[in-house]
Amino acid sequence: MEHLSVSFIIPAYNEEVFLPSVLKNITKYTPPELTYEVIVADNGSEDKTVQLAREAGAKVLIDKEATIGGLRNLAVDSSTGKVLVFLDADILLTQMWADNIIDVYKSLLDNCYQVSGSRCGIPTPASWIEKAWFKPLVNQVAKYINSGHMIVSRKLFDIVGGFDVNLETGEDYAFGQAALQAKAVITVNPLLSVIHKGYPKTIYQFMRREMWHGRGDCESLHNMVASKVAMTSVLFAFLHLLVIIGLVMSSFMLIASAMVAITVICVGASVYKHNACTIKDLVLLSFLYYLYFTSRFLSCISFMSVRSVKRKEGD
Repeated sequence: MEHLSVSFIIPAYNEEVFLPSVLKNITKYTPPELTYEVIVADNGSEDKTVQLAREAGAKVLIDKEATIGGLRNLAVDSSTGKVLVFLDADILLTQMWADNIIDVYKSLLDNCYQVSGSRCGIPTPASWIEKAWFKPLVNQVAKYINSGHMIVSRKLFDIVGGFDVNLETGEDYAFGQAALQAKAVITVNPLLSVIHKGYPKTIYQFMRREMWHGRGDCESLHNMVASKVAMTSVLFAFLHLLVIIGLVMSSFMLIASAMVAITVICVGASVYKHNACTIKDLVLLSFLYYLYFTSRFLSCISFMSVRSVKRKEGD
């Protein structure tokens, strides 16, 4: 039988809470037909992440300065597997994943021009945010696969050239676009079921997450203009400015028009992106989209402010 080898690539930073269970699940749910290795690329953790990873038998590499894409590339450089399984440090494999990974593995070797993986399921028990925001996304058709659970052949990874090390976030989307340009196909496979333990459970965590993800759209003016989310967030902020202007001018028409537009954006996104069909879902998702667009705009403001300070310091 052909030697079937897999490398699990896990970037980590202060992941002592989730990482041990992630590593145990890899051992539990990797089929015996697969020879595997686990490589943890650490970003300079200050907790017990490195110690726990080594105790579990993982190979640990440390780079305090690398972006998350750089960490993944670093791990791949020292990997030996024919197939690469990229996992975040809070992603748990499941029995369904174990039942289907061999077929996916063989398919990737037969045709390396594929990007596989799946959207991550929510844990049990789950918060209302996880149920309302993340659960509906699991089975949706996606234009890219999140690197929290992405599976590719080493051959395709080398053809694409790995992840863009200059991107602070959004490196998975960029990888997917580069793969498409190389004539690869992106296949979201719901049979490769995994659970994301680290989804945000509070409003603060949700907004913090979206502020982080929004930074990729602010890397350049080109990125902002090319991003529908970023441009919608700018419009969203502008509408709030109109509300303030309306209050100053005592213009009920201006206030009402801006608030209606804000509502239309949130409700429209709930229906279009999350297929909200009940009143309860529509209310919860509209509220979350309000926080989402607010966070994405704040992300751009924060990122540009930091860049401005760094530019002045360099003068």
